[in-house]
Amino acid sequence: MRLYLGDATSAAAGFERVAALDPQDAYAAYFLGQSFLQQGNYADAARWFQTSIELDAYLRSAYWAGSQALRRIGRSEDADRLFADYQRLESNPASRLAGFSYREMGPKAAALASTPAPVIPVDDAEGPLFAAPEVLSTDEATAMTIADVDGDGSSDLVLIGENGPTVLEGVGNGYRPSATQPFAGAGTITSVLWGDLDDDGLLDAVMCTPDGPTPWRQHPENAWNPNTRLGTAPCAAAALVDADNDGDLDLFTTGREGTELYNNNRDGTFTALGTEVGFDGGHGSQVLAVDLDNDRDLDIAIINRMPPHGVWQNDRTWRYQPFPGLEDLRQASLEAVTAADTDGDGNRELYGVTPHGDVMRWRFDGSAWSTADALVEGTTTSDAASLDIADFDGDGRLELVRVLSGGIAVVDPSSGAVVFEQAANGLTSARVVNADPETGPVLVASGADGITLWPAGAGRHRFVFVSPRGRSEADQMRSNAAGIGTLVKLRHGGRWTIQDAIDPHSGPGQSLQPLSFGLGGHAMADFVALEWSDGVSQTELDLCAGQGYVIAEVQRQLASCPVLFAWNGNVFEFVSDMLGGAALGYLEAPGKYAPPRPDERLLLGPDDLKARHGRYLIKLAEPMEEAAYVDAASLTVYDLPRGWHMVLDERLAVGGAPATGRPIFFRRVLAPTHVTNVQGEDVTALAIDKDHRAPHPGELDRRFIGLLADEQVLTLEFPAPIDREGAVLIADGWIEYPYSQTSFAAWQAGLRYRPPTLEARANGAWHTVAREFGYPAGMPRTMALPLPDLPEGTDALRLSSNMEIYWDRLRVGFEEPLDATTAVLQPVAARIARSGFARRSTGPQRLPHYDYADRPPYWDAKTPRGWYTAFGEARELVNRPDGALAIIGSGEEVHLEFVAPPPPPPDHERVFAIEFKGWAKDMDLYTRDGHMLTPLPVPAGLDSAHLARRNDLHSRYNVRFRGGPLAD
Repeated sequence: MRLYLGDATSAAAGFERVAALDPQDAYAAYFLGQSFLQQGNYADAARWFQTSIELDAYLRSAYWAGSQALRRIGRSEDADRLFADYQRLESNPASRLAGFSYREMGPKAAALASTPAPVIPVDDAEGPLFAAPEVLSTDEATAMTIADVDGDGSSDLVLIGENGPTVLEGVGNGYRPSATQPFAGAGTITSVLWGDLDDDGLLDAVMCTPDGPTPWRQHPENAWNPNTRLGTAPCAAAALVDADNDGDLDLFTTGREGTELYNNNRDGTFTALGTEVGFDGGHGSQVLAVDLDNDRDLDIAIINRMPPHGVWQNDRTWRYQPFPGLEDLRQASLEAVTAADTDGDGNRELYGVTPHGDVMRWRFDGSAWSTADALVEGTTTSDAASLDIADFDGDGRLELVRVLSGGIAVVDPSSGAVVFEQAANGLTSARVVNADPETGPVLVASGADGITLWPAGAGRHRFVFVSPRGRSEADQMRSNAAGIGTLVKLRHGGRWTIQDAIDPHSGPGQSLQPLSFGLGGHAMADFVALEWSDGVSQTELDLCAGQGYVIAEVQRQLASCPVLFAWNGNVFEFVSDMLGGAALGYLEAPGKYAPPRPDERLLLGPDDLKARHGRYLIKLAEPMEEAAYVDAASLTVYDLPRGWHMVLDERLAVGGAPATGRPIFFRRVLAPTHVTNVQGEDVTALAIDKDHRAPHPGELDRRFIGLLADEQVLTLEFPAPIDREGAVLIADGWIEYPYSQTSFAAWQAGLRYRPPTLEARANGAWHTVAREFGYPAGMPRTMALPLPDLPEGTDALRLSSNMEIYWDRLRVGFEEPLDATTAVLQPVAARIARSGFARRSTGPQRLPHYDYADRPPYWDAKTPRGWYTAFGEARELVNRPDGALAIIGSGEEVHLEFVAPPPPPPDHERVFAIEFKGWAKDMDLYTRDGHMLTPLPVPAGLDSAHLARRNDLHSRYNVRFRGGPLAD
């Protein structure tokens, strides 16, 4: 508690006692190191962090903190070593963080059950892995894929033969030819890929042909129709994935004329980008989409008929560079490659099979790839070779399937031992089919003897099936509807199994079926954690053995900027968000980032803020997946005479004059007498009262968050011409913000978010007054736009934009001079605290609200990696604008207190302007440096003396490390 409150000296004495009494407690050593770090004793801090690592090699916080302490005493090489170790552990689900939340304070802070649950040992499953093979069909097939073609909940087999695709329907424990055969007449097909191309909730397909790829879309009642062929380049193999993390499925193809990338335009069409993104030629036979560097996007490996192969690193925004390392893979003679995290350490391995049947393995340690080691030695040359991945015995560890023309082998990747082997005649393909969660995966193979099924044997534990689905609210979707690319981590009995929701079979073709997780004999999973392709983290409980679960992506507000709570005399009430214009790294288009405005003022009314024990209390909190950097905070008090009102010159100014934040005082107001929308409908009643009821903005473009299908146009007619002197447009409202990802997605579809433009009607003609001037900068607030260029005789105003803005109240005020400033207050207290996640609710028209009284302590939120401000008093960081930053992350707050001046004079009303200088940054995949706090923002014009002071304050206050896949 003393360390939490900032008393590092007393805390160190306590932790020294704990470390002496229990020298094996890694957490005591870590917190002792933190105590020394906060005191500036870097040598002792480094020593205790190193001790913590020696006691618990998975305590990841100690690596990062130790590297920083070592760097401050000049031991750069040792610091680099610890940082590399930190990186290696970053994706490992078994790694842990130390912190002040209940789960992170170590075993001595854990509650002990009065009656511990008994540990029931689980025996190995006895019996054969597979039952006797069954012949399903005497037909031959060159390839096959698996998908629920008819939507009945059972996986179907789609066989590729001389006469095109043939569907075998899954029925009970068997298969039968489909009576409808929906793809009859498709012609010569080399492979089929499955996914939802248009995010309508129906399965679609892409068929690769020698003449190019052709999408087939499904319509209601299982009606399938081909669309226009995408291109003419031969398609031997392909991958259907969200290559750019924009929420739809894109298509990579390869063949004898090289590789092509087709971007999904979300309007039923695709655009070929292969030559633009830099893919070179080659006669490709496989496309492997896999995250090779653990940076949350998919990299690409193209396996060619002959080496060298292509391995490409995804830099996002359609930029691919040759992947660093893996040179021996590029030059290896390979028939097929697959990727999987078979040991559950958070890092994928690559497996390749040679023409002689040798299985090679490449390992990633979190920072670099190894050279290949031989896992299995081949014995004969094969006409066909492929690889697949599955856990067959249900122990929670994935096995590797090697398919050669002469037979199938199931290999234990940890040892290279062959745990099942079956000779076969002239195999052309074999696939894992996840058919029944009771018994787990089976094998289906095609060869000279037809189509053969190897059912599950008795030597298995039970399984749970998981089907991620990205679509739960059509107008807020950010992950593709098929859930392809979701990373799924399941824990049972303390063991982790990690799988990507991408077909691991080396192809050709791409199946879409549930993920199968063995539970090692346990009745249910501890939990399953999902990381969706849009970056959302989600945890689900109560997954029972023998069951299948469709898990839809939870739709949550990941970012918006920190939110403000003010003491209103009874509770801390939500007011709005802050620093909406100060977003760091917000992507507008490739290579273009919005410049932040690190200064914002928000008006608080007389009922919003009341003194408590002589002080005004305000909280700036982060209930979302982002970080806030607070440079300074102040509160200005205004006492207005009766009949006077004020607004602030605030808005997110995009074009025209910048917002200054200055007070604008007025007595006269002119409200429109008639407000109409673009259809000519009267919406006056919705636009003249501040009641959180706004005119409907119009139909949404459901492909992109915050974008309308057409422009919203509101025309405001006034009873008389507007007096030009001091005229100010005053608007109450809120906006549905797009994310960096959605801005990029709209950009590549040729669309742009257009901020509101204001026009004025004078003498019957319309004139542009302020083109794309801006909008209310976030959640409900009042904005103002001075109108110095208003034409003489203006009797109507018109607002137009294609952004999802809710205009609650619109009026014109007339500025007059007034000296109403009573006091400018600096905080007398500023405390950093872990407050939890104020529960969000969303009302009609996306009206947001946060309930400070309802704050769950945990939430599925990631945290940018870096050094946050220590809990406790931090007034020295926020009492003046000097570049010294108080930094908070998700689930945290800055609590501010200001001494209230004497009450206002009679017949005066007190209002306030809270001002923050600072920045905010979210973790959107397209936000620049969104995964870490650095580089820290620096105010313009900061001289060397102030920089030195800032660095000194940061070294004393910003000593609390955070960073990880979930909020700590």
